[in-house]
Amino acid sequence: MTRICVQAVVGHPAETTERLLQAYMAERERGDGSIAIPLRIRFRGGRDDLGLAHDVLVRFRKGRDADNLNDTFYVDWEPSGRGPYPTFSGTMNVYAAPDPRESRLEIDGTYDAPGGGLGRFFDMLVGRRIARASLLDLVERIAGDLTPVASSLTRR
Repeated sequence: MTRICVQAVVGHPAETTERLLQAYMAERERGDGSIAIPLRIRFRGGRDDLGLAHDVLVRFRKGRDADNLNDTFYVDWEPSGRGPYPTFSGTMNVYAAPDPRESRLEIDGTYDAPGGGLGRFFDMLVGRRIARASLLDLVERIAGDLTPVASSLTRR
């Protein structure tokens, strides 16, 4: 099992970000309660950039953290279609940032590399870097969608 935790800055206070995040998910929800989201990764090299994308079916559930202290969003996804893609299970949380006009959006969770021993070996060599990069791209895209255009230059 591999754990990944990534964050992005959102140009709103935490309370506003939580409200916008719920609306963001509700707008994209399909009839079965899932959201189809593309996971992407870019490989930079030479004159041309290469990229890969694969849709995952995501389910979000609002709940409380393990200590029952904070609201959290439980997030689970599975690959759409066929291929050697992992399922993921974790949480998405909004935290206050040092700047009161901003917040941090974090996704933290685990996945099992598909493909048995060969898949675990691939994950150890490069798969976990691909998974982290695609999850970081996702959290940055969500943060960008929630952040007003006027503050887009302040995103970190």
